[in-house]
Amino acid sequence: MKKTKLEYWESLSPAKAALVTVLVPSLYLLALVVAWFSPKHFGFGIRPLVYVGLTVGLSGIALWIVAMVHLGKSLAVLPGGERLVTQGVYRYLRHPVYLGIDMTLFGLFLAVGSTVGMTYFFVVVLPLNIIRSRLEEKALMHKFGDSYQTYRQQTWF
Repeated sequence: MKKTKLEYWESLSPAKAALVTVLVPSLYLLALVVAWFSPKHFGFGIRPLVYVGLTVGLSGIALWIVAMVHLGKSLAVLPGGERLVTQGVYRYLRHPVYLGIDMTLFGLFLAVGSTVGMTYFFVVVLPLNIIRSRLEEKALMHKFGDSYQTYRQQTWF
């Protein structure tokens, strides 16, 4: 019988789980490398876009940090969790870490005017975070059932 995605993630050997734990964040780090080395045309030639991008990026970093603090020991790369976190920013958002990452990188690429970076964001980062959030939703629904369903109905992404 074929394993579900959730069963697949749960059955990973410690070595494979460690590899995924390193590779996924590396894709975010690679985005910064892309921004650093790609051609820049700050704000795509529209100066106010530099400030909009910096504001979005800094707001994303703040959201990302606050979300990680609220997660505490529940922070993990692979889907799942030991407890359902519903306090702080998680009272309103189910995936504030992913949203923070998206805002940070989008803002950065907008501010520096990187077409290559924007392409990387829309082709790699955004789909990665959508996939991760869906896997996480399935894992949490499986583990917490009705409690998670109620939480899900009361929050946004």
